[in-house]
Amino acid sequence: MKIFRTLIKLYLDSIFRFSVIRHSRDGRERRQAIMGVAAIGLIVVTYGGMSGMTSYQMLRAGVDPTVPFLMIATMASLFALAMAFAQGSATLSGFADFDTLMGMPIPMTTIVLARFSALYCVEAVYCAAYLLPCGVIYATLGNPAPRFYVLFPVMLLLLPVLPIVIGSGADLLLSSIFARSKYKKGITSTIKMLLLLGFIVFAYMFPQLSSRFISAPEQTVGIASRIYPPAQWFAKGLTGDLKLALLFIGGSAALCVLFVLILDRTFLPLHDRLIAGYHVKNYRLGALKRSSAQRALFTIERKRFFSSTAWVINTVIGSILIAVLGVAGAALSGVLTAYFQTVPLQGFAAAAITGILIFCATISPTTSCAISMEGKELWIAKTLPVSAKLWIRAKILMNLLLVGPSLLLSIALLAFFYRGILGVWDMLAIVLLPISALLFTTVFGVYVNARMPRLDWKSDTEVVKQSASVLVMLLIGVGLVAVSVLPSLLSGIGWLNTAIAATVFCAAAAMYAHLMKNAEQIRRNL
Repeated sequence: MKIFRTLIKLYLDSIFRFSVIRHSRDGRERRQAIMGVAAIGLIVVTYGGMSGMTSYQMLRAGVDPTVPFLMIATMASLFALAMAFAQGSATLSGFADFDTLMGMPIPMTTIVLARFSALYCVEAVYCAAYLLPCGVIYATLGNPAPRFYVLFPVMLLLLPVLPIVIGSGADLLLSSIFARSKYKKGITSTIKMLLLLGFIVFAYMFPQLSSRFISAPEQTVGIASRIYPPAQWFAKGLTGDLKLALLFIGGSAALCVLFVLILDRTFLPLHDRLIAGYHVKNYRLGALKRSSAQRALFTIERKRFFSSTAWVINTVIGSILIAVLGVAGAALSGVLTAYFQTVPLQGFAAAAITGILIFCATISPTTSCAISMEGKELWIAKTLPVSAKLWIRAKILMNLLLVGPSLLLSIALLAFFYRGILGVWDMLAIVLLPISALLFTTVFGVYVNARMPRLDWKSDTEVVKQSASVLVMLLIGVGLVAVSVLPSLLSGIGWLNTAIAATVFCAAAAMYAHLMKNAEQIRRNL
């Protein structure tokens, strides 16, 4: 038990970095760790606020308390499933200290149980963020039976089990199937990205679904129950049906034990298969290709990006959303044009289109963690006989070529299909503001990551999801939306957006000049 507690502590500390916050004497390292915890806290607060507002509206409207619990439990479970599917194999089986642990007198079951518990703790935090506000509001407004106060904490702790088993099990199966495939990273990344995109679409529809639940609860309860039946057991078990509560508790506990036992029996062969690589048969050396230093560095950057599933999922989703926005906006131009004409605010159509484009284009630039992703291989970049300017340009080009084409396509589509309700200044805003925002966040992401690098990671998920530079760029992206949209919308001055776009572009140019001037020093100080 002592070994198990030690492993759990180490694994959770590698995720949340509490020991760095408490004991590190490096101020920059401590700030990075604090920013990572703040990022998780921001997600928890956001989900909790959304859950609390929805629950309060439903219970005040007299809706059956089963409905909000069913809806929010479904949402929390789908989120936990998506997260487990995105990082299940990496957390359960693909870790850097495998050889060290195998050389120690530690039972295999203890290692497996500790890895599963670490994944469970992370998912439980997110599920609790969804369900705790709902439970507190129901306890305040709904006058539940006394057994609710006993069942709620138990069932809340067991809610992540089934999503973790399904998500991580599917991830392990998918990774093992394509383990020896040449296109393993591309296939698995695409599938995970599509699942995450589906969850984002579902989350976007959450407010509309909540209003539909209030107006027609009986019809929508049946739909949600068919999507995820255990959520119905959870909701009805909490609000009165003891048999369903016991079914949920017993089934979740039994499934947890069964999954850990199966994982324990298959852990070693599964780990060996997951770390297996693709080997070309009948390899023959042909003509060697030559390219410029800039192109070679860009090729390395591109391969590094697409070799990280977490990095691809976290970044490419913005490009996909931009393309979806352009196509959907063009297809629904008639309906949306009629809606925009009813809004009393002048320039609302341009503000809405511009704000969404900026948010999707700047939400997670690859440059926010491009330096950190080199990790312990950074010495290679430092010793290569190439200019640091070329090294930085390769990272900038990666993000521009990833986001730029879909952004230009969406801008062209939206500007063409909404030209009837947009003025000249509005058209300029739609064209110039997203492009200047993309340029600024791309260049500034390199600067932020150089000031806040995280090079001691064991899993790329730590860099992509928990590093301070990613959180800073997320906040800057949100700030750019506000700065670009609100002034002209509130003042009604048409040319103000063009002036803001010119200012942002000048800031991007100044930051690029700074990076190029100090490129060697930036690389040397890492």
